[in-house]
Amino acid sequence: MSGTLSRNSLFFRLLRLATVGLLIAIAFVAFASAQYCTCDECDECNLNACNGSCCHEKPELWVINTRCAPKCCNLDRGFNCIKIQRWDAGCCRFVNESMDSFIAQEASMPTMFYIHGNTLKHKPAMKQCWSIYRKLRCCPGPKRLVFWSWPAQIAVKRPKLRPLKLIMKNLRTKYVYAEYQGYYVAKLVNRMSLSQRVMVSGHSYGGIASATAMHWLGGGCLRGLVLDGGAPVERPNLRAGIIAGAFDSDMLYPGHRFGQAFVAAEKIFVTRNIKDSTLKKWNKVSLRGCPAIGSIGVNARKLGQYRYKLCQKTMTADVHRSHYLKPLLKSTRFVRALCCLSFPSCQDCQVAESDEPSESSLALRKSMEQAMKPELLKLSTAG
Repeated sequence: MSGTLSRNSLFFRLLRLATVGLLIAIAFVAFASAQYCTCDECDECNLNACNGSCCHEKPELWVINTRCAPKCCNLDRGFNCIKIQRWDAGCCRFVNESMDSFIAQEASMPTMFYIHGNTLKHKPAMKQCWSIYRKLRCCPGPKRLVFWSWPAQIAVKRPKLRPLKLIMKNLRTKYVYAEYQGYYVAKLVNRMSLSQRVMVSGHSYGGIASATAMHWLGGGCLRGLVLDGGAPVERPNLRAGIIAGAFDSDMLYPGHRFGQAFVAAEKIFVTRNIKDSTLKKWNKVSLRGCPAIGSIGVNARKLGQYRYKLCQKTMTADVHRSHYLKPLLKSTRFVRALCCLSFPSCQDCQVAESDEPSESSLALRKSMEQAMKPELLKLSTAG
C-alpha cells in the first residue's frame, strides 16, 4: 500500500515538474516574440528544418569582382570594367570569363549571388567565399554560386580624425558604395532570362546592395539613377536575401527608400537578431536614428499587399550576440532555410521534414529529461 502511494506521489511530482517546464518554455517563446513587431513567417519553407545531408554535389563557382570599377559615378561605363572568373575544378584554378558566357550559362541551373559585408579586402573575402562554397553541399541538385567581391576595404585613413569619427566616416562612405553596388547587380540581373531561380543575397552591408538591386529592378529611383529596363512588376524566379542587414529597418516598406524591392522580388528572406552586438548601436550610424533591419527585422504588417513575399527568421538562439557569417553557417536551420529559398530542389527535401522536431524543441526536451532524472531515479528505487 505504501509503495502504491509512493508511486502516485512521485507521478504527480513528475507531472507538476513537466507542467512547470512547459510553462517556462511558453514564457520564453512569448518573451522572445514580444521583442519583435511580428513573428517569424514564411509560406513556402519550413524555417525550423534541422535535418538533411551535406554530401550533395558542389556548386559551380563564379566570382564577380568590381573592385576596379567606378564606385560612385560613371556606373554604366564602369559596368564594362567588372571582372568575371569561373572556378575550373579540374585544373584547380580560376579562369577569366566574359559577361556573355556568364549569361549563357544561367539557364542550366539556379543561381545564388552572395555579396559580402563591410571592411573585407579581396583575399579575406575569398576565404568567406570558400566557406559558403563548402556549405552549399547541404543543398541538393545542380546550382551556381556567384560570389560578389566589392570595394569594402577601409576607405578613409586620416590620422587627424578621432578614432570614433574615423570609424563613422568609413561606415557612411562604405554605405554609399554598397548602395551603388546594387546598381551593378541590378544591371547584371536585368540581362538574365530568369528562366531559373536567381537569389541575390547579401550579408551586413552586402544586404544593402541586395536591397538596392531589387529596388532598381522594380523601377525605383535612387541617388538620381534609374535602371534602364527596371519596371514596377514582379519578376518570377527573382529573390533576395538580406542576412543581418546593416541598414534602417523601415527602408523596405512601400514608398520608402528601397520601397520597390518587394515589388520586383518574388520572395525576400530576412534574418534578424535583436542581440546582435554589432548592430545594437546602428541608430547612431543611421542618419535618422533608426534601428537596423538585421536587429529588429521587418514589421510584416507594414508591407500591405506584399506581406506574403516576406520570409523572416530570428537567429538569436543560433548565433547569440554574433553578427558574423561563420556562426550563421554553423546553424543548420539557417543553411536549410537559405537552401530552400534559393534552390527549388531543396523544397522537395523539406516536405518530408516538416513534421520533424526543431532544434529548440529538442533542446527543451533534453533539459526536461535532465531535470526529471533525479525523480526517475527515486521512482525506480521505490519500485
